[in-house]
Amino acid sequence: MKLAGALCVYRERHKHIMEKILIKNGRLVDPANNIDEKRDILIEDGKIKEVADCIMQAGDAKEINAAGKAVMPGFIDAHAHLCGSESIHKTGDTPYDLLLTTVRDLKDLVDAGVTGVRDMSAFGASLKRAIEAGLIKGPRIMPGGRVMSISSGHCDMNPMLSPEESNQRDLIGCLVDGPEDCYRKTRQQFREGAQFIKICATGGVSSAVDDFNDIEFSPEEIRVIVEEAARHNTYVTAHCTGTEGTKQAIKNGVKCIEHGVLLDEECVQMMAEKNIPLVTTLSVSLGLADMKGLPDYMTKKAKALGDASKHSFALAHQYGIRVALGTDYSNSPNTPFHEIGKEFYSLTRCGYTNMEAIKAGTINGAYLMKSDDKFGSLEAGKLADLVVVDGDPSEDIMLLANADHVRLVMIGGEIKKNTL
Repeated sequence: MKLAGALCVYRERHKHIMEKILIKNGRLVDPANNIDEKRDILIEDGKIKEVADCIMQAGDAKEINAAGKAVMPGFIDAHAHLCGSESIHKTGDTPYDLLLTTVRDLKDLVDAGVTGVRDMSAFGASLKRAIEAGLIKGPRIMPGGRVMSISSGHCDMNPMLSPEESNQRDLIGCLVDGPEDCYRKTRQQFREGAQFIKICATGGVSSAVDDFNDIEFSPEEIRVIVEEAARHNTYVTAHCTGTEGTKQAIKNGVKCIEHGVLLDEECVQMMAEKNIPLVTTLSVSLGLADMKGLPDYMTKKAKALGDASKHSFALAHQYGIRVALGTDYSNSPNTPFHEIGKEFYSLTRCGYTNMEAIKAGTINGAYLMKSDDKFGSLEAGKLADLVVVDGDPSEDIMLLANADHVRLVMIGGEIKKNTL
């Protein structure tokens, strides 16, 4: 009887995954396969079984009429800090409060069309396990653990605390100093479930104790972290605002650049030679100076940077750098998840076409999640991670800027949102 009961629970939990679904009459927008035309999609056992101009019969499949709408791969946010301290749903400042708040925020993320996230904060691995077990609603998560920074660096947010005290309290940053500490803390990140590592190679805007041009970490420290990541068959990505720190990170084995606010042509050439991707966060970079409630030092730094990101991403476009969409959003009043689609529009402000922006937010993000063979495009054999949105974003990218236009969200063939 216990076994029968367990099977009933399993079937109930997975019944949406197991059913056949036929999406008809939608406009398929899939940059990875250069498709922007009407197609039908048949989904079975959580995967895409067939994509064709017209699928007439599919047995007992549930039919969804997507006429007048676009069917797209689910969005990938390649730069998120899921568990922070700024959420509009926050009930307190303890780690327990913030973790429970994050569980609530994940629903907003999925409702905005996000089916995959590269997370850079504490608890990402735990949230991933809970989502995969069906305990909570959320996107696929690639956890990176807390962001590694030197003392007095970008993640040293409270200089009144010792590095040890800061590491006990901070859910986003982890302070490390010296090669031995880098070895130990990197291994600790993997012990806690990290699947990649993020470091701060330069200063930043949100930190009070450094300048965005500061070079953080020594070459030896970076190499230690890179070697440990390689031993775990993964990579290191780097927060990079200033130019020289970005070059140092690239020279010492970092495989991905976040933000890239002050890239020069030499930086971009180095990235092109080593096939290093760039992650956007343009909505924040270009809008930070106008956000409300920020400390004066942040506003001052943001104004000093101005529109530098536009130049950097125009250079990246010129050199054919693989660009992935990231938001840096935290579901705060300034960065609500229901507006996460604004990042697509922000990339078009830098010279990218609508389809290039959609590619950045789908297959290129899946590449950074080391899963572009599993999701990120709409083709037979891949997991059915997709969204149905109003209109045609290949023509009007601003349709993605409001979650209300995202009418259906599917992850692994399971419908997570449906307002059709």
